[in-house]
Amino acid sequence: MSIGRGTATLTLDSNADDSTQLFCEHPDMNKLKLAAAVVVALAAAPVMAADTWIGTANYGAGAETVGPFNTYDFSSGGVLLIKPTSSLTSANGYYQSFVSNHLLDGIEVANPALDAKHYEITVVANFTSQLLPSTPNSNTYQVTGGSFSLWLDKTPDHSFTADSGFNDSIEIMKGTVVSGGGSNYIMGTQQFGGGALQLAVTSYDSSIYNPATIGGGDSIFTLRLGAKVDKAFLDPITSVQGHMVGTDGLKFAADGNLILTPVPEPESYAMLLAGLGLIGAIARRRASR
Repeated sequence: MSIGRGTATLTLDSNADDSTQLFCEHPDMNKLKLAAAVVVALAAAPVMAADTWIGTANYGAGAETVGPFNTYDFSSGGVLLIKPTSSLTSANGYYQSFVSNHLLDGIEVANPALDAKHYEITVVANFTSQLLPSTPNSNTYQVTGGSFSLWLDKTPDHSFTADSGFNDSIEIMKGTVVSGGGSNYIMGTQQFGGGALQLAVTSYDSSIYNPATIGGGDSIFTLRLGAKVDKAFLDPITSVQGHMVGTDGLKFAADGNLILTPVPEPESYAMLLAGLGLIGAIARRRASR
């Protein structure tokens, strides 16, 4: 297992025909679409600035070797459950989905065995968040921590309705949600929004990834709540990661990806140490005065 950091990204399914129809159902839907786009654009800035890890993944017998790639593209049919705490100013989030494609700089990379469902890669994540001062038409929140993991299964069996098969085989990557935040725009019973996360990969299977130099980065995501296009998918789901939806839970439809970035070069660490040394010297000089 190797130590590193990684980047995850959740995005709104803007290519679906039903999504286009959704935004046309209300005269203010264009405002919602614009608001979500602005949030995503702002949150994406740190990600675009980072270098990406580029390599291959050998998933072993019965699967395939894929690459070069730098991004896991999650299914547009992912689910995020938000459960408020007793304080009503904080909440816990639970997300699960599966990989639909591998990408290299946004372009699909061939993964025929994945397409044929000879194997699957699933993702589970959870996080805690704090509600910040908001307006009547929007909610702003800060993510304070959490965890995520990727799983390889040679016998695809995940089920959203049964809430099973997402973390029952080989764990190939895991890490923590370090920090983040975002906003949701509210229109009646519907919400659209997004934000940014920082993830730290604490371990991954170096026998799968080549080169074994996966590092770190940032993340972005967008979500939908109460959209008619998601009703058939979300309604049968009564729990996520064993957490019941209940009467207080909010089920968001989420689409996303995981962008991998490399471990910083030794020169970067040298610059960091030099910077820390300079700060220490300044502090000592001030103290001596």
